[in-house]
Amino acid sequence: MIIKNAFGDAPSVVTTVIGGTVPDRNVVSVEVVYSENKHDIATITYSGFPPKAVTGYRGLPVFISFGTNEANTMYFHGYVAYVEANSYTRMGRVNDSLIHEAKVVCFGTSYEMKPSRNAVYKNTTLPRLVSTIAKRYGFSYSVPSNNYTFTTIEQSTKSDWEVLVSTANKLGYHVTASNTHICVYDPLSSFYRRVPPTVLRTVNSEDGRERKPGNILEFSGTFGDVTPDGDSHEYLLKTLDSKGKSIEYSTANSSGSGLGRKLDKRFVQEITFNATSKETLRQFARGYERQSIPLHADVVVLGSSTLFPGSLVQIDNYDSEFDGFWIVSEAKHVINTDHYMTYLHIKTDSTNLDPISSIGGAAYTRPPMPRLSNRLWVSEKEFAYVY
Repeated sequence: MIIKNAFGDAPSVVTTVIGGTVPDRNVVSVEVVYSENKHDIATITYSGFPPKAVTGYRGLPVFISFGTNEANTMYFHGYVAYVEANSYTRMGRVNDSLIHEAKVVCFGTSYEMKPSRNAVYKNTTLPRLVSTIAKRYGFSYSVPSNNYTFTTIEQSTKSDWEVLVSTANKLGYHVTASNTHICVYDPLSSFYRRVPPTVLRTVNSEDGRERKPGNILEFSGTFGDVTPDGDSHEYLLKTLDSKGKSIEYSTANSSGSGLGRKLDKRFVQEITFNATSKETLRQFARGYERQSIPLHADVVVLGSSTLFPGSLVQIDNYDSEFDGFWIVSEAKHVINTDHYMTYLHIKTDSTNLDPISSIGGAAYTRPPMPRLSNRLWVSEKEFAYVY
């Protein structure tokens, strides 16, 4: 069991496998990963696990919460996907079991979207597609009010999750599905700007022993136009309209995220596109731009539960141009009896040479929590936020 106050910045942790029989006191670590365009994943590690539970836990609903107070508590709702059991016979019994360690791996509520299906969506927009999929599973949703119409979306032996993510990505949006809420968002928009950014502060020799959530313990970044994290270019899309007239759209004059001074990009990638209007080119050019971000970093910080994909962090105290605002694309929270760490992948298209822009737009609205219905997680009430 993870003990509150085992270390100074420890969060309160609740792990509940509904229908499970292994007591919470056997839990030695919890890992929860939230990532854009991927299923949420949680791993609960037990010391001592009854052999009968190894097969009996499959598919059971799971609830996890962690945080230091009510305001910063995060939640995971999902299902047991599989159990990884390890037995070391030479060690005898642990907690009266010959299964010495078991990792219970759980997928978030989007796990229900994994089966493949065949479908065709004609003349539909992204909000209509999201609405259709959300209603199928009893989920709530948030989605930009983008009226671009896809003539045909083919779902041939693809899961609902795959078609949702791939369609959103074509327009440059990212997707998360946490706690029965599908959230589609523009990473360069102001959607999460009113959620206070978490300050990630590097420490020096004078205050290096100070334990504060968000203190940077490790930082590894890539800065450039062509990096292991991907290429970053301006884009020039070209097409011919129905009369054979050339149409083009460039991202060169875009303001980007507004998180500071947009970095100049060395290369311009030209793409010939099958479209009949400048608006179509604009939609897909912005889509490419949202996926093309030049600065990336992997950061390990003392645990901070308020970090999730799309939220902002502020790098501080490096005395550099990359001090400033970054976007979280993945947050992995690891809690055990020794420590609470958060592992982040973050990105930005800006330096701090200009102040952050006060871009208008809709603010993040907290969605409803899930409830259990016939052993399936569904939204406790309907919530459709098209912003």
